[in-house]
Amino acid sequence: MGPKKKDGQKKASAEPDPGEMPETLLTQYQKFCKMTAMPLCEQVIQTLTDEEKKEAFLASKQLVVHPADPRDPTEPRIGPGGMRAICTSILGTAPGMIPYKGVNCLRIWWSKIGDDGACALAELLRLGGSEVQINYLELWDNQIGPRGALALGRSLMVGNNRSLLTLKLDYNRSLGTEGVAALCRGLRTNSTLKQLHLPFCNIDADGGAPIGDMLAFSKLGLTLLNLRGNYLGDAGLGNLCPGLSRTASLTELSLADNSIGSNPDDLEPLRMFSETLMTSTTLCRIDLNHNRLHAEAAEVLLPALAPENARIQMFTVDPDLPTEIFEKLNRAGGGKKGKKGKKGGKKKKK
Repeated sequence: MGPKKKDGQKKASAEPDPGEMPETLLTQYQKFCKMTAMPLCEQVIQTLTDEEKKEAFLASKQLVVHPADPRDPTEPRIGPGGMRAICTSILGTAPGMIPYKGVNCLRIWWSKIGDDGACALAELLRLGGSEVQINYLELWDNQIGPRGALALGRSLMVGNNRSLLTLKLDYNRSLGTEGVAALCRGLRTNSTLKQLHLPFCNIDADGGAPIGDMLAFSKLGLTLLNLRGNYLGDAGLGNLCPGLSRTASLTELSLADNSIGSNPDDLEPLRMFSETLMTSTTLCRIDLNHNRLHAEAAEVLLPALAPENARIQMFTVDPDLPTEIFEKLNRAGGGKKGKKGKKGGKKKKK
Protein backbone atom coordinates (compact mmCIF):
# COMPACT_ATOMS: atom_id res chain seq x y z
CA MET A 1 0.00 0.00 0.00
CA GLY A 2 1.41 3.37 -1.01
CA PRO A 3 1.99 6.26 1.35
CA LYS A 4 -0.96 8.47 2.19
CA LYS A 5 -1.17 11.86 0.52
CA LYS A 6 -0.30 14.77 2.70
CA ASP A 7 -3.17 17.02 3.79
CA GLY A 8 -3.93 19.69 1.24
CA GLN A 9 -2.09 17.92 -1.59
CA LYS A 10 -4.19 18.24 -4.77
CA LYS A 11 -3.73 17.55 -8.41
CA ALA A 12 -2.89 20.66 -10.38
CA SER A 13 -5.60 19.82 -12.89
CA ALA A 14 -8.35 19.84 -10.25
CA GLU A 15 -8.87 23.61 -10.42
CA PRO A 16 -9.74 25.21 -13.78
CA ASP A 17 -7.70 28.24 -14.81
CA PRO A 18 -9.88 31.36 -14.32
CA GLY A 19 -8.01 32.97 -17.22
CA GLU A 20 -9.55 30.43 -19.59
CA MET A 21 -13.13 30.52 -18.30
CA PRO A 22 -15.71 32.47 -20.37
CA GLU A 23 -17.30 33.59 -17.10
CA THR A 24 -14.13 35.56 -16.37
CA LEU A 25 -14.33 37.44 -19.66
CA LEU A 26 -18.05 38.06 -19.16
CA THR A 27 -17.56 39.47 -15.65
CA GLN A 28 -14.67 41.68 -16.72
CA TYR A 29 -16.54 42.95 -19.77
CA GLN A 30 -19.66 43.80 -17.78
CA LYS A 31 -17.54 45.46 -15.08
CA PHE A 32 -15.60 47.65 -17.51
CA CYS A 33 -18.72 48.69 -19.43
CA LYS A 34 -20.34 49.70 -16.13
CA MET A 35 -17.24 51.66 -15.07
CA THR A 36 -17.15 53.58 -18.37
CA ALA A 37 -20.93 53.89 -18.92
CA MET A 38 -20.50 51.95 -22.16
CA PRO A 39 -23.53 50.03 -23.52
CA LEU A 40 -23.09 46.27 -23.51
CA CYS A 41 -22.84 44.55 -26.88
CA GLU A 42 -25.65 42.00 -26.93
CA GLN A 43 -23.72 39.76 -29.31
CA VAL A 44 -20.80 39.52 -26.86
CA ILE A 45 -23.18 38.77 -23.97
CA GLN A 46 -24.95 36.06 -25.98
CA THR A 47 -21.64 34.48 -26.98
CA LEU A 48 -20.61 34.18 -23.33
CA THR A 49 -23.97 33.18 -21.80
CA ASP A 50 -25.99 31.15 -24.32
CA GLU A 51 -24.92 27.54 -23.75
CA GLU A 52 -24.77 26.57 -27.41
CA LYS A 53 -22.90 29.74 -28.44
CA LYS A 54 -20.57 29.47 -25.46
CA GLU A 55 -19.71 25.92 -26.42
CA ALA A 56 -18.90 27.07 -29.96
CA PHE A 57 -16.80 29.93 -28.55
CA LEU A 58 -14.83 27.55 -26.34
CA ALA A 59 -14.16 25.26 -29.30
CA SER A 60 -13.14 27.98 -31.76
CA LYS A 61 -11.62 30.57 -29.40
CA GLN A 62 -13.15 33.06 -31.81
CA LEU A 63 -15.04 36.24 -30.88
CA VAL A 64 -17.18 37.68 -33.68
CA VAL A 65 -18.88 41.09 -33.47
CA HIS A 66 -21.05 42.68 -36.17
CA PRO A 67 -24.46 44.31 -36.61
CA ALA A 68 -27.17 41.90 -37.74
CA ASP A 69 -27.86 44.08 -40.79
CA PRO A 70 -24.87 46.23 -41.77
CA ARG A 71 -27.07 48.14 -44.25
CA ASP A 72 -29.27 49.45 -41.44
CA PRO A 73 -27.70 52.72 -40.21
CA THR A 74 -29.93 52.77 -37.12
CA GLU A 75 -28.60 49.48 -35.78
CA PRO A 76 -26.11 49.99 -32.92
CA ARG A 77 -22.38 49.49 -33.55
CA ILE A 78 -19.83 48.98 -30.81
CA GLY A 79 -17.73 51.92 -32.02
CA PRO A 80 -14.29 52.79 -30.61
CA GLY A 81 -15.48 52.72 -26.99
CA GLY A 82 -16.97 49.26 -27.35
CA MET A 83 -13.78 48.02 -28.96
CA ARG A 84 -11.77 49.43 -26.06
CA ALA A 85 -14.08 47.62 -23.62
CA ILE A 86 -13.53 44.27 -25.35
CA CYS A 87 -9.75 44.73 -25.55
CA THR A 88 -9.43 45.81 -21.90
CA SER A 89 -11.56 42.86 -20.78
CA ILE A 90 -9.32 40.44 -22.68
CA LEU A 91 -6.06 42.06 -21.58
CA GLY A 92 -7.26 42.34 -17.99
CA THR A 93 -5.51 45.67 -17.45
CA ALA A 94 -8.23 47.39 -15.41
CA PRO A 95 -8.17 47.07 -11.58
CA GLY A 96 -9.25 43.64 -10.33
CA MET A 97 -8.96 41.97 -13.73
CA ILE A 98 -6.75 39.18 -15.09
CA PRO A 99 -5.68 38.34 -18.67
CA TYR A 100 -8.18 36.16 -20.53
CA LYS A 101 -6.32 33.47 -22.49
CA GLY A 102 -9.29 31.78 -24.15
CA VAL A 103 -9.50 33.85 -27.35
CA ASN A 104 -7.07 33.86 -30.26
CA CYS A 105 -9.27 35.10 -33.11
CA LEU A 106 -11.12 38.43 -33.34
CA ARG A 107 -13.50 39.18 -36.22
CA ILE A 108 -14.98 42.68 -36.03
CA TRP A 109 -17.13 43.67 -39.02
CA TRP A 110 -18.94 46.92 -39.95
CA SER A 111 -18.64 48.19 -36.37
CA LYS A 112 -17.28 51.74 -36.87
CA ILE A 113 -14.39 51.24 -34.47
CA GLY A 114 -12.31 53.86 -36.31
CA ASP A 115 -8.76 54.84 -35.44
CA ASP A 116 -9.36 54.81 -31.69
CA GLY A 117 -10.68 51.26 -31.86
CA ALA A 118 -7.68 50.23 -33.95
CA CYS A 119 -5.40 51.80 -31.33
CA ALA A 120 -7.10 49.68 -28.64
CA LEU A 121 -6.49 46.56 -30.71
CA ALA A 122 -2.88 47.62 -31.27
CA GLU A 123 -2.45 47.80 -27.51
CA LEU A 124 -3.91 44.31 -27.19
CA LEU A 125 -1.42 42.99 -29.75
CA ARG A 126 1.53 44.80 -28.17
CA LEU A 127 0.84 43.96 -24.53
CA GLY A 128 -0.72 40.50 -24.88
CA GLY A 129 2.61 38.74 -24.59
CA SER A 130 2.55 35.00 -23.96
CA GLU A 131 -0.79 35.04 -22.11
CA VAL A 132 -3.06 36.71 -24.68
CA GLN A 133 -2.05 35.42 -28.11
CA ILE A 134 -4.22 36.75 -30.93
CA ASN A 135 -3.27 34.99 -34.16
CA TYR A 136 -6.14 36.10 -36.44
CA LEU A 137 -7.51 39.65 -36.67
CA GLU A 138 -10.23 40.58 -39.16
CA LEU A 139 -11.47 44.19 -39.26
CA TRP A 140 -13.73 44.56 -42.29
CA ASP A 141 -15.11 48.02 -43.13
CA ASN A 142 -14.40 49.75 -39.81
CA GLN A 143 -13.44 53.28 -40.90
CA ILE A 144 -9.80 52.77 -39.96
CA GLY A 145 -7.48 55.49 -41.29
CA PRO A 146 -3.78 56.40 -41.20
CA ARG A 147 -3.62 56.93 -37.42
CA GLY A 148 -5.09 53.51 -36.70
CA ALA A 149 -2.84 51.92 -39.32
CA LEU A 150 0.21 53.55 -37.73
CA ALA A 151 -0.74 52.13 -34.32
CA LEU A 152 -1.27 48.64 -35.76
CA GLY A 153 2.04 48.82 -37.61
CA ARG A 154 3.94 49.88 -34.50
CA SER A 155 2.36 47.11 -32.44
CA LEU A 156 3.60 44.57 -34.98
CA MET A 157 7.18 45.83 -35.25
CA VAL A 158 10.00 43.43 -34.44
CA GLY A 159 9.76 42.17 -30.87
CA ASN A 160 6.34 43.68 -30.10
CA ASN A 161 4.14 40.78 -31.20
CA ARG A 162 4.93 37.17 -32.03
CA SER A 163 1.45 35.69 -32.29
CA LEU A 164 -0.48 37.38 -35.13
CA LEU A 165 -0.48 35.29 -38.32
CA THR A 166 -3.30 36.91 -40.34
CA LEU A 167 -4.39 40.57 -40.57
CA LYS A 168 -7.45 41.48 -42.67
CA LEU A 169 -8.33 45.14 -43.24
CA ASP A 170 -10.72 44.75 -46.20
CA TYR A 171 -12.95 47.70 -47.16
CA ASN A 172 -11.30 50.29 -44.91
CA ARG A 173 -11.35 52.95 -47.63
CA SER A 174 -10.13 55.68 -45.29
CA LEU A 175 -6.87 53.75 -44.94
CA GLY A 176 -5.63 54.93 -48.32
CA THR A 177 -2.02 55.15 -49.43
CA GLU A 178 -0.98 57.14 -46.36
CA GLY A 179 -2.37 54.51 -44.01
CA VAL A 180 -0.85 51.61 -45.91
CA ALA A 181 2.56 53.31 -45.89
CA ALA A 182 2.32 53.74 -42.10
CA LEU A 183 1.27 50.11 -41.65
CA CYS A 184 4.08 48.80 -43.86
CA ARG A 185 6.76 50.69 -41.95
CA GLY A 186 5.91 48.60 -38.91
CA LEU A 187 5.30 45.30 -40.67
CA ARG A 188 8.58 45.20 -42.58
CA THR A 189 10.47 43.86 -39.56
CA ASN A 190 7.77 41.33 -38.61
CA SER A 191 8.81 37.73 -39.22
CA THR A 192 5.62 36.18 -37.74
CA LEU A 193 2.75 37.62 -39.83
CA LYS A 194 1.98 35.35 -42.81
CA GLN A 195 -1.09 36.91 -44.45
CA LEU A 196 -1.94 40.57 -45.08
CA HIS A 197 -5.25 41.43 -46.75
CA LEU A 198 -5.87 45.01 -47.98
CA PRO A 199 -8.67 44.72 -50.59
CA PHE A 200 -10.64 47.87 -51.44
CA CYS A 201 -8.58 50.15 -49.20
CA ASN A 202 -8.25 53.05 -51.67
CA ILE A 203 -4.54 52.48 -52.37
CA ASP A 204 -3.34 54.46 -55.39
CA ALA A 205 -0.15 54.37 -57.48
CA ASP A 206 1.92 55.97 -54.72
CA GLY A 207 1.13 52.99 -52.49
CA GLY A 208 3.25 50.66 -54.60
CA ALA A 209 6.59 51.95 -53.29
CA PRO A 210 6.01 51.55 -49.52
CA ILE A 211 4.49 48.11 -50.08
CA GLY A 212 7.52 47.16 -52.17
CA ASP A 213 9.88 48.51 -49.50
CA MET A 214 8.18 46.26 -46.95
CA LEU A 215 8.48 43.21 -49.23
CA ALA A 216 12.20 43.83 -49.74
CA PHE A 217 13.08 43.46 -46.04
CA SER A 218 14.87 40.19 -45.36
CA LYS A 219 13.23 39.71 -41.94
CA LEU A 220 9.70 39.82 -43.38
CA GLY A 221 7.83 36.52 -43.03
CA LEU A 222 4.79 37.41 -45.18
CA THR A 223 3.71 34.69 -47.63
CA LEU A 224 0.38 36.10 -48.90
CA LEU A 225 -0.47 39.69 -49.88
CA ASN A 226 -3.97 40.56 -51.11
CA LEU A 227 -4.29 44.00 -52.79
CA ARG A 228 -7.48 43.29 -54.73
CA GLY A 229 -9.79 46.15 -55.69
CA ASN A 230 -7.41 49.10 -55.31
CA TYR A 231 -6.10 51.74 -57.74
CA LEU A 232 -2.44 50.86 -58.20
CA GLY A 233 -2.58 51.04 -61.98
CA ASP A 234 0.49 50.58 -64.14
CA ALA A 235 2.45 53.25 -62.26
CA GLY A 236 1.76 51.56 -58.94
CA LEU A 237 2.82 48.20 -60.37
CA GLY A 238 6.08 49.78 -61.50
CA ASN A 239 6.61 51.26 -58.04
CA LEU A 240 5.95 47.86 -56.46
CA CYS A 241 8.33 45.80 -58.62
CA PRO A 242 11.76 46.82 -57.23
CA GLY A 243 10.80 45.61 -53.77
CA LEU A 244 8.77 42.67 -55.04
CA SER A 245 11.78 41.39 -56.98
CA ARG A 246 13.74 41.14 -53.71
CA THR A 247 11.14 39.38 -51.58
CA ALA A 248 12.44 36.31 -49.79
CA SER A 249 9.10 35.10 -48.42
CA LEU A 250 6.07 36.08 -50.55
CA THR A 251 4.52 33.20 -52.49
CA GLU A 252 1.02 34.50 -53.28
CA LEU A 253 0.04 37.95 -54.60
CA SER A 254 -3.37 39.27 -55.66
CA LEU A 255 -3.40 42.38 -57.86
CA ALA A 256 -6.91 41.68 -59.15
CA ASP A 257 -9.07 44.67 -60.13
CA ASN A 258 -6.33 47.32 -59.99
CA SER A 259 -6.62 48.96 -63.44
CA ILE A 260 -3.39 47.31 -64.58
CA GLY A 261 -2.37 46.86 -68.22
CA SER A 262 -5.07 48.86 -69.98
CA ASN A 263 -2.64 51.39 -71.56
CA PRO A 264 -0.69 49.94 -74.52
CA ASP A 265 1.38 53.15 -74.74
CA ASP A 266 3.17 52.48 -71.43
CA LEU A 267 4.32 48.88 -71.18
CA GLU A 268 7.42 49.40 -69.04
CA PRO A 269 5.69 48.53 -65.72
CA LEU A 270 4.47 45.25 -67.26
CA ARG A 271 8.01 44.50 -68.48
CA MET A 272 9.31 45.09 -64.96
CA PHE A 273 6.63 42.77 -63.57
CA SER A 274 7.44 40.10 -66.15
CA GLU A 275 11.14 40.23 -65.22
CA THR A 276 10.22 40.01 -61.54
CA LEU A 277 8.17 36.88 -62.18
CA MET A 278 11.10 35.30 -64.02
CA THR A 279 13.74 36.12 -61.40
CA SER A 280 11.75 35.68 -58.18
CA THR A 281 12.61 32.60 -56.17
CA THR A 282 9.37 32.51 -54.15
CA LEU A 283 6.35 33.84 -56.10
CA CYS A 284 4.19 31.01 -57.39
CA ARG A 285 0.54 32.21 -57.26
CA ILE A 286 -0.51 35.51 -58.89
CA ASP A 287 -4.01 36.88 -59.49
CA LEU A 288 -4.41 39.55 -62.20
CA ASN A 289 -8.10 38.87 -62.83
CA HIS A 290 -10.51 41.76 -63.47
CA ASN A 291 -7.75 43.91 -64.96
CA ARG A 292 -8.67 44.91 -68.51
CA LEU A 293 -5.30 43.86 -69.90
CA HIS A 294 -4.67 45.17 -73.40
CA ALA A 295 -3.45 42.43 -75.73
CA GLU A 296 -0.06 44.16 -76.11
CA ALA A 297 0.31 44.39 -72.33
CA ALA A 298 -0.57 40.72 -71.96
CA GLU A 299 2.03 39.72 -74.57
CA VAL A 300 4.73 41.41 -72.49
CA LEU A 301 3.97 38.89 -69.73
CA LEU A 302 4.26 35.80 -71.96
CA PRO A 303 8.00 35.16 -71.35
CA ALA A 304 7.32 34.88 -67.61
CA LEU A 305 4.71 32.17 -68.27
CA ALA A 306 6.84 30.09 -70.60
CA PRO A 307 6.52 26.33 -69.98
CA GLU A 308 9.99 26.15 -68.44
CA ASN A 309 8.91 28.48 -65.61
CA ALA A 310 7.23 25.71 -63.63
CA ARG A 311 7.54 27.69 -60.40
CA ILE A 312 4.41 29.70 -61.34
CA GLN A 313 1.63 27.34 -60.28
CA MET A 314 -1.29 29.77 -60.64
CA PHE A 315 -1.63 32.87 -62.82
CA THR A 316 -5.14 34.19 -63.47
CA VAL A 317 -6.08 36.84 -66.03
CA ASP A 318 -9.33 38.21 -67.41
CA PRO A 319 -10.91 35.91 -70.05
CA ASP A 320 -11.68 38.93 -72.27
CA LEU A 321 -8.18 38.51 -73.72
CA PRO A 322 -7.79 36.90 -77.16
CA THR A 323 -8.11 33.15 -76.73
CA GLU A 324 -4.55 32.32 -77.80
CA ILE A 325 -3.00 34.79 -75.34
CA PHE A 326 -5.37 33.83 -72.53
CA GLU A 327 -4.54 30.15 -72.82
CA LYS A 328 -0.80 30.87 -72.75
CA LEU A 329 -1.06 33.12 -69.71
CA ASN A 330 -3.78 31.64 -67.55
CA ARG A 331 -2.72 28.83 -65.25
CA ALA A 332 -4.90 26.92 -62.85
CA GLY A 333 -3.45 25.52 -59.63
CA GLY A 334 -0.59 23.09 -60.14
CA GLY A 335 0.79 25.00 -63.14
CA LYS A 336 -1.80 23.70 -65.63
CA LYS A 337 -2.87 25.97 -68.45
CA GLY A 338 -6.39 27.29 -68.05
CA LYS A 339 -9.12 27.11 -70.65
CA LYS A 340 -11.65 29.84 -71.21
CA GLY A 341 -14.95 29.34 -69.48
CA LYS A 342 -17.89 31.48 -68.59
CA LYS A 343 -16.75 34.81 -67.28
CA GLY A 344 -17.50 35.57 -63.66
CA GLY A 345 -18.80 38.98 -62.71
CA LYS A 346 -16.46 41.59 -61.31
CA LYS A 347 -16.85 41.96 -57.59
CA LYS A 348 -18.84 45.05 -56.84
CA LYS A 349 -17.08 47.53 -54.58
CA LYS A 350 -19.13 48.24 -51.51
